[in-house]
Amino acid sequence: MKDRKKNQPVILPNQIGGGLPLGRHGYFWLSSQPLHTLIFLLPIILVYEIGSMGIIGAGITSRLEAQDMLVRFFDLFGVLGLHLPSLALVVTLAVQQFLSRASWKIVPMVPLAMIAESAFLTGPLIILAIILEPQSQAVLLQAISDSAGALEVAGSSDAFWEGIFLAFGAGLYEEMLFRLVLITILHFMITDVLSFKDRTGKIVAVVLSAIAFAWLHDSVYTAGVGLNLRLAAFYALAGVYFGILFLSRGLGIAVGAHLMYDLLVFVVMPGIQDQS
Repeated sequence: MKDRKKNQPVILPNQIGGGLPLGRHGYFWLSSQPLHTLIFLLPIILVYEIGSMGIIGAGITSRLEAQDMLVRFFDLFGVLGLHLPSLALVVTLAVQQFLSRASWKIVPMVPLAMIAESAFLTGPLIILAIILEPQSQAVLLQAISDSAGALEVAGSSDAFWEGIFLAFGAGLYEEMLFRLVLITILHFMITDVLSFKDRTGKIVAVVLSAIAFAWLHDSVYTAGVGLNLRLAAFYALAGVYFGILFLSRGLGIAVGAHLMYDLLVFVVMPGIQDQS
């Protein structure tokens, strides 16, 4: 990549936190770096892996399309395993941290602050849902049938746990596929292969990945009706938003915001609906 600063990660076209007013080694810089991103993502990975193995509740009956696509990617190289994408992410972030030659010192408050920031950053997504659909609850409930597969909403504890596991898995694997993998590849092709400017590469990569993100969600297509334009627009704009978060705040915050929103969709909203 062009104009890469010393000690910046050498794998991903993101992490611009060092240029923020709070400066290098402040929260915004540390939270966008591989080490604290890894510390933040490890519990998310563990929760989803526990759910996928059925250790708590009845396990996950729905399959994550994004995870399946990543697994099929590994199959191309003769590697088979449902858990390999998560392992690959951990290894990638560890290698990225090593290559950056940055300190391995962990600041405990950074991952905690990342949780709060992720929750705060779900606000624009909620506002977007309200703008595109006055009855925002209907849009949020429609999103249940996203690429993670349709979740049967019921009052049982199994449905509750499945909702949590799907929220963690969708946030993790969709950001891995559409932001970490797709934006990185598109950015490389546009800037390094086609020799366009870095800014052009980022804009095009974000837009194309957002279109792919919307296209993957089966809920944008209604049987007998066709494309649901409002829902397709929501997912496309949400994809742009997550892409901006990925480039400006790093993979950890993008996953966190996505996860928090999906918790609202998979767990909170169905619970409110059941009570009403």
